[in-house]
Amino acid sequence: MKVWWVGLLCLLSASAWAEPSGIASRAWVLIDQASGHELAAHQADLPLAPASLTQLMTAYVLLGDIHKNKLSLGETVTVPEAATQADGARIFLKAGDKVSIDSLLQAMLVQSASDATLTLVMTASGSEAAFVERMNREARRLGMSKTHFMNATGLTEPGHASSARDLALLGRALVRDFPDRLGFFSQKELAIMGLTHYNDNRLLWRDSTVTGLKVGRTVQAGYCMVASAKRGGQRRIAVVLGARSDAQRTQEGLKLLNYGFENFDSVKLYRAQQPVKTVDLYRGARSTVSMGFMQDFYLLVPRGASSRVKAEVITRRPVVAPVSRGSRMGTLRLTLDGKLLGDYPLVALHDVSVAGILGRGWDSIRLFFAR
Repeated sequence: MKVWWVGLLCLLSASAWAEPSGIASRAWVLIDQASGHELAAHQADLPLAPASLTQLMTAYVLLGDIHKNKLSLGETVTVPEAATQADGARIFLKAGDKVSIDSLLQAMLVQSASDATLTLVMTASGSEAAFVERMNREARRLGMSKTHFMNATGLTEPGHASSARDLALLGRALVRDFPDRLGFFSQKELAIMGLTHYNDNRLLWRDSTVTGLKVGRTVQAGYCMVASAKRGGQRRIAVVLGARSDAQRTQEGLKLLNYGFENFDSVKLYRAQQPVKTVDLYRGARSTVSMGFMQDFYLLVPRGASSRVKAEVITRRPVVAPVSRGSRMGTLRLTLDGKLLGDYPLVALHDVSVAGILGRGWDSIRLFFAR
């Protein structure tokens, strides 16, 4: 069995599962939300026009400002003249209109409204160009290596591109960092400025487990989607780029999500800082030291197989102070039905200094007999 190691997650060889079939879009990817591990992909690093999926990054930056109290959802702002001249989908704002940040965010995420988007970014950063610089900084921080934004709306422009894998990273970051704001991404309709607008993400109507995130379309990009769904405590994110129609985008997004839920279980075996094993410590200011993982440890296995996973902790003995937090202390060996999944390093969860003279002397005697 081939073993994959990504962050704190192990995965059996992809050959253990049949790849999802019948996905004809230009590029796509499916990931597990909790671990970030990729479950299936096709041309996932191909830079493509992202259309209004761009606004997921616009939203990410704006939600960060709201979290830091730089903006407030209840704050009312004035629509600038430049925003009313935007191309693309609109909610027909007029220069000088007073609209809340909350309503503008809804208009951007339900309707992909360029006039609402530009009002938001100009409020946040003074100009679209300044805001786009922030978008690109966040893209780099999140590891979106195939992404470069030229605008905040997603309108076609030379050099404006992203990839399926990068957009999955972004979708995961939104769900992880702003769980209390996910309602913006699952909203089906919006009544504003005397009109009712409906979300083009058909999965919100077809599958009650879908929680967003966004769809988009331009002539160059085709039909695009970043979809998130949660079933039974598990969450998957699917990205579809370059579909030929709304129906294809919807069907293939749902097919990827179903594949992810029907074939895999993502199980949190240990919490960050949770002791996996505690061992005796010699010559230390305390008599034991705990070992575990500094981050949550997830295991990805065939669906229904988690109860058959066996764990063995291998430690070096004796353990002698001083011990530094984060230093390698042992190994967690995981097997499934007797086959090795992998060996994963266990580290000290805390520092332990050297004991005083009396403590060291007594432990020297203990060590003599322990050996």
